[in-house]
Amino acid sequence: MGLSILEDVENKEFSPKEIREMLGIDNSGIQELCKIADIKLKKNSRGLTYFTKDDAKILKTFKGKENAEKNMSLPIKTTAYQGTNTITSASVVKLVETLKDIEKNMTKNITSILDEKLDGMDDVVLELIRVKTENETMRFKINELNKEIYKLKKEINSFKKVPFGFYAKTSSEGDLF
Repeated sequence: MGLSILEDVENKEFSPKEIREMLGIDNSGIQELCKIADIKLKKNSRGLTYFTKDDAKILKTFKGKENAEKNMSLPIKTTAYQGTNTITSASVVKLVETLKDIEKNMTKNITSILDEKLDGMDDVVLELIRVKTENETMRFKINELNKEIYKLKKEINSFKKVPFGFYAKTSSEGDLF
């Protein structure tokens, strides 16, 4: 069985044995290629492992790229129609730098937004302190007025009505002076 079988079939499921024969590698080699190409193993209705036509093409491609992998290139999974791409150490460094820049920009933006929102908070805190002080003052005034009302009611109750629309003070207890 050769590699030309891939062009002859459309939706064939390939067993690990057929893949071993096509690629000329053992099971551990297939496992390594599957890890590199990020191919997830599939199971059919009987629970047996199989590979699709696309999986076989990708494994074939990565089998040919084994030497490139050993030279510090990291292959990434691609479809059989797109070919393969490699990520070099320079592109990884550039990617890391880009991610650091994104992180710095996000941190800077969030910090500026938080600072802007918190700037108004100082005024709010001062206003709350002022209102709390005013509330305490009002509470004190209310207590004083309640005491005065009590005294005035006691004073009013110390007067009795007498004939001809007059009032007479009956007790001197209400007199505090």
